[in-house]
Amino acid sequence: MCRAIAGNRASILGMATFQRIEFSAIGVPQEVAAVSEAEVTAPGAGEVCVRMEFAPINPADINYLQGNYGVQAELPATPGMEGCGIVTAIGDGVTDLAPGDKVVLFDHIGSWSEVVCVQRDHLVRVPGELDSAQAAMLRVNPPTAWRLLTGYVQLKPGDWVVQNAANSGVGLALIQLAKALGLHTINAVRSEVAAEICRAHGADIVLIDDDDFCKNARDALAAAGGTVPRLASNAVGGDSALRLMDLLGEEGTHVTYGAMSRQSLKVPNKFLIFKRLNLHGLWVTKWMDVLPLAEREELFAQLAGYMVDGKLNLPVEKAYSISEIGTALEHAQRSSRDGKILLDLR
Repeated sequence: MCRAIAGNRASILGMATFQRIEFSAIGVPQEVAAVSEAEVTAPGAGEVCVRMEFAPINPADINYLQGNYGVQAELPATPGMEGCGIVTAIGDGVTDLAPGDKVVLFDHIGSWSEVVCVQRDHLVRVPGELDSAQAAMLRVNPPTAWRLLTGYVQLKPGDWVVQNAANSGVGLALIQLAKALGLHTINAVRSEVAAEICRAHGADIVLIDDDDFCKNARDALAAAGGTVPRLASNAVGGDSALRLMDLLGEEGTHVTYGAMSRQSLKVPNKFLIFKRLNLHGLWVTKWMDVLPLAEREELFAQLAGYMVDGKLNLPVEKAYSISEIGTALEHAQRSSRDGKILLDLR
């Protein structure tokens, strides 16, 4: 743990106290989350202090506040699973980071805070020229999309991938990363507004996720001279997930990373027997927990490079100050949004 700075040692971080979001009970997010004040801390051996700039509000953060996430909070707790900031102080033994470096948080360590002080291996350095708001969203959605595209099937340029919830954060990252890898995407969405967002990010085929999806997708594939998809990315479940399975070719791979419909997968026997589909689940947190440090930093460097080059850009609808946390949480839970909700912690 970090130690409280005594007297004028607070000048290390330029402030004596800082604000953060805390919750002491699970429940409705905007009702249980509140602003609290804490003393500035100094880094111990192997620790780094970071002045945070931006942190997003992700669906997993909402679930964490509700008590529905895969990891239960030890209350009181500070939410926030990712974010970006600037190193302000380093502890003894830290030799590869320095004040002024831009970093993103790797572990779930409470990013909804003006200051965090953590072990060095909880951080990944990113290019200083990378936009801080974009960097704040680097930890969750882009690695999920990257793992979906590269972790299960050896795809080659020209191959097709199908996904639902294509206008989600992961969905838009998948569209752009697929394009960077020379892959093509078929995208299922719930509205024409969502479809336009996907097209603006480079989607090849975008269709409404209804009973006609498979027929329309096959027609569009034929018109584009495309091949049957070998990989499906599922964030919805229920009938939408089955439509993805229907569209996959023989021995195709279907990966589930979300359950927006809250409906279970009830897989018809024919998909397992005759199509011999491969079904997988992905929780990106668990995957990255076992990722060696060198591979982790290589992954983030590649994704950050795509952002710097303009090949990966995640939309932001609005940024709120920490004092507006209730409004920010309410906004983040709206079903009709055109981008991520961020906390501006500067």
